[in-house]
Amino acid sequence: MKHSLSTRKELTILKLEESVFDVRHADWFKETIDQLVSRENSRNLIIDFSQVKAIDSCGISSMLLAHQLANKSEGLAIFVSLCHQIKDLLKLTNLDKQLYIFSSINEVMTLIEPALKGKRSHKTKSQATQFDHVDEIGEEIEILPEEAFENESFPEIMDDEEPEEEKIEVDEVETPVPEPAPKKRGRPKKNP
Repeated sequence: MKHSLSTRKELTILKLEESVFDVRHADWFKETIDQLVSRENSRNLIIDFSQVKAIDSCGISSMLLAHQLANKSEGLAIFVSLCHQIKDLLKLTNLDKQLYIFSSINEVMTLIEPALKGKRSHKTKSQATQFDHVDEIGEEIEILPEEAFENESFPEIMDDEEPEEEKIEVDEVETPVPEPAPKKRGRPKKNP
């Protein structure tokens, strides 16, 4: 399959340069994605479909496979510039809600630029410790070592005992009973 590879702001861009993405290209695509996400610096991929005008079921399953391989490698597979027909097929299979689909590479760059700036500035301010981790959306969280909890006391929970029910006392209030409505006097009406 004709393609080109480039890098932009810590993302690897794979541009597919074929008008049809079908069963002929499925094996090549899987191998290429597998190689790219296995490298440390290219776990986050942008796959550009701007020149692809038709796709078959193997092409769609290849897109899903790329998404899964990137997730396994703690990365992302982002699909951009899909034509209207491919978008419709993904909607029919409900994959449009599972895959990361954007209209252009610039849209992706606009969205991730603030995250990349924050990531770079944080690294320059302080060195990463052994317990710093990055979650899926790029925010850093700190996981404390077990030693931090040595002096903490936690209440023991017994599985055998049932918790006591808390009894709440309610003041009895007398509610007034409404008086019955007065009876109407007179003759009953005849039905016509």
